[in-house]
Amino acid sequence: MSPAQLCLPPSLFAGVFPFHVVFNRDLEILQAGEVLQRIMPTELIGSHIEQHFQLHRPRIALEFDAIKQQTRSLFLLESLHNGMQLKGQMVYVPDQEMIFFLGSPWVTDTASLTPLGIKLKDFATHDPIVDFLFLLQAKNTALADTKKLTEELTQQQAQLQSTLQIKENLAKIAEAQAAKLKQALGELQQAQTQLIQTEKMSSLGLLVAGVAHEINNPVNFIYGNLKHVDEYTQDLLALLRLYQVCYPSPAAAIEQHSQSVDLDFLIEDLPKIIASMKLGADRIRQIVLSLRNFSRLDEAEMKTVDIHEGLDSTLLILQNRLQTKAESPAIEIVKQYGELPLVECFAGQLNQVFMNLLSNAIEALHSYDSERSITERRQHPSQITIKTEIRGANSVAIGIIDNGPGMTAVVKERLFDPFFTTKPVGQGTGLGLSISYQIIAEQHKGKLRCLSEPGSGTALWIEIPSSQNNIGTKR
Repeated sequence: MSPAQLCLPPSLFAGVFPFHVVFNRDLEILQAGEVLQRIMPTELIGSHIEQHFQLHRPRIALEFDAIKQQTRSLFLLESLHNGMQLKGQMVYVPDQEMIFFLGSPWVTDTASLTPLGIKLKDFATHDPIVDFLFLLQAKNTALADTKKLTEELTQQQAQLQSTLQIKENLAKIAEAQAAKLKQALGELQQAQTQLIQTEKMSSLGLLVAGVAHEINNPVNFIYGNLKHVDEYTQDLLALLRLYQVCYPSPAAAIEQHSQSVDLDFLIEDLPKIIASMKLGADRIRQIVLSLRNFSRLDEAEMKTVDIHEGLDSTLLILQNRLQTKAESPAIEIVKQYGELPLVECFAGQLNQVFMNLLSNAIEALHSYDSERSITERRQHPSQITIKTEIRGANSVAIGIIDNGPGMTAVVKERLFDPFFTTKPVGQGTGLGLSISYQIIAEQHKGKLRCLSEPGSGTALWIEIPSSQNNIGTKR
């Protein structure tokens, strides 16, 4: 039995997709969303699409066949009337020779909607841009509330100090108020830390994912064609050798040109060049894959992942900092991976913890090497050991251990405090380990411990459940 053919009436479709456009092979607009028709100064239906929009992305002609060939691409249209940009997908309907553009306005803040005559209620409920705009409003409100609360707390603290100076008999009350104030400031500081980290990681995730995507397409094009280039080169070289066998005494001009271009060296070196190009392209593909694995920042639910894959992706991103430089020698990485099951976690957050811990270890070793002599560095080269193992019935442990100078008990005690850093001013924010601790302890119900003594290196151990069945899976 053939499946039932389901469709929406044009009027209902226009409401469900308020910014859609349907056009035929002649680029004549047959149907448009309710909101799009309302905000346009001229009638859409019956006119041609090029009278109202220009195509920004992909960079192809605004022609039916050209668009039909790029339906898997992301399309960006700009209105010729008010500059509004629509982002979405083109869907080709073969039996009716029509193309549906399903999109929504591309905006970065709610303030840009008013000049266009658009309100939040105009967006479809299934449109993810609505969630983005609500989150943006929530963020701005939270920042405003934080600023207001900071000002209020500062004012209260000043009043409290004045009260203590005037009336000594209110000391007990003042102490209680100070305790409450300290708690409120701590909670505010933690909220500020989380806001800063959320903003930073959101921008970083978008940047990394965008760069990886933009690099991936041309690299795949080059990598895919290198095989054909290699085959064609081998065919041409085989043909050249056949000519040399069949015509051992070529014309004087051919013989002279062969000597001038050093034909024998060219025949030997050309396959090596192609092989090195293939090796380089493959290396770029591995880097792009690592970037994509690392930037799992848009995954709002816990997923089962390979912890070793996240560690390897992070190491690849940090590879440049591990290599030999003029001011510091190379740092050796020793992997002691155990047999781990797939772990249920927030992969993007866990990758960020790996990045923070490894970056701190690298910086500590570089600083340590700058204080040691060349002989000491050769006898005891810098090394980071990464260990993974199973602990108990439902836990895995990841250890990042360096052979650096270690740390004192005072530093170790404040290691995970927000804004605490031992780096010079301008070189550290003191947020990395604090955020890492929150991710492990609060998001994954795990433990982050530091084992270190002066002169004995530092070991940071992460221990998290391999399964989070008893923990909520939403952030």
